[in-house]
Amino acid sequence: MSEALVRPPTIPDGLAHRREDGSHPLPAIPQGTFMPDSLDRERDASICPSAPVVGEAVQPHGCLIAFDSDWQRVHLVSANLSRFFGSSASEALGRRPEQVLGTDTATVLARTLAEGAPGMAIPSGQADVASRHLYVSTRLAGRYVVLEVEPLAADSHELPGLGHAWSTRLARAGSLHELHAHLLRALQTLTGFESCTLHSHEYGGGSAQQGREGMRLEPFPSAVQHRIDTPLMLVDNQAQPVELLASPAPLPVALPCSLRLPPPKLAGWLQGRQARAALILALHGVSPGQSLVVCRDRRPRHLPPPLRHLLQQLVQLAALRGALLHEQRETKYRYRLLHERNTKLQWLAYTDPLTQVANRHRIEQVLEAELATSSRNGSSLTLLLFDVDHFKSINDTYGHEVGDRVLHQVARVAQTQLRKSDHLGRWGGEEFIVVVPGCDLAQAQELAWRLCQALAGSTIEPVGQVTASFGVAISQPGDTSRKLVQRADRAMYRAKRAGRACVRTQELDE
Repeated sequence: MSEALVRPPTIPDGLAHRREDGSHPLPAIPQGTFMPDSLDRERDASICPSAPVVGEAVQPHGCLIAFDSDWQRVHLVSANLSRFFGSSASEALGRRPEQVLGTDTATVLARTLAEGAPGMAIPSGQADVASRHLYVSTRLAGRYVVLEVEPLAADSHELPGLGHAWSTRLARAGSLHELHAHLLRALQTLTGFESCTLHSHEYGGGSAQQGREGMRLEPFPSAVQHRIDTPLMLVDNQAQPVELLASPAPLPVALPCSLRLPPPKLAGWLQGRQARAALILALHGVSPGQSLVVCRDRRPRHLPPPLRHLLQQLVQLAALRGALLHEQRETKYRYRLLHERNTKLQWLAYTDPLTQVANRHRIEQVLEAELATSSRNGSSLTLLLFDVDHFKSINDTYGHEVGDRVLHQVARVAQTQLRKSDHLGRWGGEEFIVVVPGCDLAQAQELAWRLCQALAGSTIEPVGQVTASFGVAISQPGDTSRKLVQRADRAMYRAKRAGRACVRTQELDE
């Protein structure tokens, strides 16, 4: 067998720790967890005492073989090997893989591994099982090739079509809830199991369950929160496990195969729900944490490997789609948060923090824009500039804190008299400016008087009445914002000289 053809796996080092006599014991299987089963014909009760027992066991409906990636020798077999390949477990250990599997099977298996296929079907031949074919699932585990051999009873020619149909539904799901509902319906339909449950952090540590009564949410026990990296197919939790035998060599503690037994807590949880069969799949890549699908039934059930491969593909497709939906949701949230922060930053950059109206930088921008619009459209644009009367005396008498309160109240009162299209801003110190588009000089003068009277009619404690002096100017052809503000400023100082608390407009010759 060419080494270039196959680049198999390594069974993690240290499956068994040797005793001083060279044997490989592992912890005994918990008593009371597995009861005498109804699958007697699927197991081989004879364990050859000449081969050391590895402290692991697998389910009896299939057998397990592990050999090195150089195809030199078989290192690990399950005790029921003779049911599937005729050779006893003790005879197979140490022999070349083709001597155990047959040359034709070994050749096809090498090609299957090289192509990256999950497994292949072979004739059952001398296997003492009811089905006409066996399915050999292949897996690389470090320095070893791990084979899981199971009966293949059903024809799987419809699986590609079913896979395409359900994959399309999963790929089109627009939300995580819809995605999970499609996935659970697919799993229950294809497995025929009584219930399928998805444990996901999307449900706050709870679960979404698809059963014969429909989809519902239920609490998810900590017993099932176990790290699952490879699919686990439990055919009958009452079946007597088959022990693994190994040649004296380091082998992995945990075999990455679906024939392995479930963790004790998970097995107990299944027994508590009278579930004899279960399929457990992990949705890798779903954030945060690991999500698990647990399908269970109260009857012993065996799903052929090709169907399990399809189910695993659907689960992984759902995981990828879920990750994409999660990322889309996170992106929308981040975009919304960024937009809110940018809006807040813009508001802070454009707003006077004391009066909560436009600051000078912003009101200058508005004035330039409105002046350009007025020049382009030939529409009128007026400007009001007003100054709080005797503001220095207010600060000197009552302090700057009261002065700040006066400025805030002046801005609030002025804002109540303006249209939505008018723009109020703080020009500096106690001066304010109002940009009034679409108004002629007479209309702007009338607006200024309303503002003047509104301020004079309001009381600001402890100051009492506060007034302001107003100057009004209108844009002229070829005007700049500086010229317009200067004319309004001169008009405002005429109001000051006229006794304050009044309105003056620009001179006609200005």
